[in-house]
Amino acid sequence: MGRSWEAMVVEEIIRALSCLGAPFESYHYRTAGGHEIDLLLEGDFGLIPIEIKHAQTVSRQSLQGLRLFVEEPQCRFGIVVNNDVSTRLYDDRLVGVPFTAL
Repeated sequence: MGRSWEAMVVEEIIRALSCLGAPFESYHYRTAGGHEIDLLLEGDFGLIPIEIKHAQTVSRQSLQGLRLFVEEPQCRFGIVVNNDVSTRLYDDRLVGVPFTAL
């Protein structure tokens, strides 16, 4: 279920940005250490890492790769897309957005 969910969310995000006419590049990122980012968006808006979780609640440990990436100087914040019922702030640089809000 997780991979199908990820693919659907990535498609929706890319489709929405394309409809807006926003120029961007999209990537998947994985380190040699095994940390990964499900979707990286890069454009006039900067660099935005997005982690996609099917669950409604997200553990702190499951966001470790995203937290490490957001520490990079060119990255201002990261987004977690999940099945939560409302938007939430995980910390000062990580925001959770319910899929239904996209």
